[in-house]
Amino acid sequence: MFLKNKAFFDSPMSTVSPSTPVEKEKPISEPEGVERGLLEADRRVQDAELERKIQRLKELCDEAGRKDLLHQLSNLEQHLSSSRFTVAVVGEFNRGKSTLVNRLIGLDIIPTSDIPTTSVPIRVVGSKQEGLLAKPGGNRKLPLAEKSWDMLLPQDASQPGEVILYRNCPLLMEYDLEIIDTPGVNSQIKGDLTMAEWALGNCDCAILPIAAVTPLSQSEKMFLEERLLMKKIPRIMVILTKLDLVEEKYRMSVIQSVQNKLHSINPDIPLYLSSKGMAPDWEDRSGTEAIQQQLCIWLEESSHVLLKKQRALRELKGIAEDLAAVYTCQLEILSKKEEERKIAAEQKKQSLRRSSEIAWDSLQIDLLNRCNENFEWIRNMTEERQQDVVEKLLLELSHVSSPKDWWENDYPYRMKMEMIALGNALEGNLQNFYTRDINWLNHVLKEKYGAMVPPKSKHIADRNIFRNSQVQENLELEDMKRSRMISRVGTGVITVGGYLIGGVLGLSPLGIAVGIGGGIISEIFMNQRVDAQKQKLSKLIQENIPAAFSASIQTVEQNIREVYLAAIEDMKGACEEWAKIQCDAIDTAQNQESGLQQEEALGRKLEEVKKIGN
Repeated sequence: MFLKNKAFFDSPMSTVSPSTPVEKEKPISEPEGVERGLLEADRRVQDAELERKIQRLKELCDEAGRKDLLHQLSNLEQHLSSSRFTVAVVGEFNRGKSTLVNRLIGLDIIPTSDIPTTSVPIRVVGSKQEGLLAKPGGNRKLPLAEKSWDMLLPQDASQPGEVILYRNCPLLMEYDLEIIDTPGVNSQIKGDLTMAEWALGNCDCAILPIAAVTPLSQSEKMFLEERLLMKKIPRIMVILTKLDLVEEKYRMSVIQSVQNKLHSINPDIPLYLSSKGMAPDWEDRSGTEAIQQQLCIWLEESSHVLLKKQRALRELKGIAEDLAAVYTCQLEILSKKEEERKIAAEQKKQSLRRSSEIAWDSLQIDLLNRCNENFEWIRNMTEERQQDVVEKLLLELSHVSSPKDWWENDYPYRMKMEMIALGNALEGNLQNFYTRDINWLNHVLKEKYGAMVPPKSKHIADRNIFRNSQVQENLELEDMKRSRMISRVGTGVITVGGYLIGGVLGLSPLGIAVGIGGGIISEIFMNQRVDAQKQKLSKLIQENIPAAFSASIQTVEQNIREVYLAAIEDMKGACEEWAKIQCDAIDTAQNQESGLQQEEALGRKLEEVKKIGN
């Protein structure tokens, strides 16, 4: 199986960084039999002026030391020269991404599970010769079989990796279409979000599967807005999966809710259902065939090259603006006289630090507010569950005949199970909240400072917190079973004695009546003692359960606070490093000779970059 513990799938993409240019894929790396589609010539952007601009910007970025911009240009160049129509399937894990890709290519081959299984991008391309190939380092194509996944080990795990799946599929081969299955963006595995962004940066279409059980959550809405729409992905499709897990009477309301949310975000994004037969009015937008038809419509659009070029020009403009900012900063410093330049440089650094610290403080406050929202959610959730547990255990206690046995044997086990269930519920939800907040923080950091903070791999609501949390007093309780047995033996003796004495005196019925009456009175007293024990235990339960919940929740809240504070510390470190780089650049410019020739050269480069960006 395609598991996380394979060395290849743990690390290959973790080395992808803005400073690592991505090389073009060499045709000779593909096995024989890979088919090219009928529309190959129509899909390449062949624009000599655009190519010249990219090459010139690459030279200037390399000269200025902006490796991150150089990396973006390399990706852009590769995308423009590609003849394929690339579809990136992105989103959170356990949303049915791999299942959808399997259906589109007509073969259940990519592993699927309720846990994250896809750990590197899987690129699916058309080929008469089917098989699997790991890149980089793959030197042989393996059979298209389940057992082959475990054999995909690269020779060089220090390079960015992917798995290429060659499939004899008409959809892929006739249209020169490729599909990229990506890891879940909320899986907390280092680099998974980077891999999804890498796929989006080179795609012509993005498919976002969302599960009907949690339709278009807040984190998915943010991903759609910030990673797809803001990046100007030319074609976007949202697919509602797992609708069969929703009761039939609620399905239309779920579909309508998602439709309304999408319309408020962008009315042009189409919604499809992954399976047919889920909603009567949606058959034309349900199932694999309907999704394939929409892809084919996009594939045959005459505007494909134009959209591709427009997106490239927008990216080129953003890169040119970033580079122009570097030259502008250097010119501002060089234009001053030597003493003025020193003062100006110091003032600029101080201003940079002040404005940056204000921005960082604001980010810290926002993240702490998000952390506090978790506390409020925990309190609301645990108060309701705590009351349910108390009522459940009190009801169970009311039906037992031996409170001592129940308290010593059943109650500890019941409490243990309830506490573990609470911990599982908290862990799943809180990990999702934390991932959502870290994704938000990284988006802001990347946009403003070109930095990211790694998520902490830590159990927030660890099972051991709840396994050993129950508080139970050692009580000296009367064994009611034994007492009841002694009472019944005594009653029997009295009954027999009364019968014998009454027989001697000729009053047998009276003797029997005395015995029976004694038994009834004894049973009444026994029931009263049992009820007294139950009342005592009921009071203890109502005291112990809140104490156990409170102790566990305090530990969970402390863990939440620690991971959020750790994120804040990482954020400060990343931001301070960014500020240091900016200040070093200012010092470098300030220490350079302030000659007219140098200023003129920078001025020419600035004008050239501005012209390229227009």
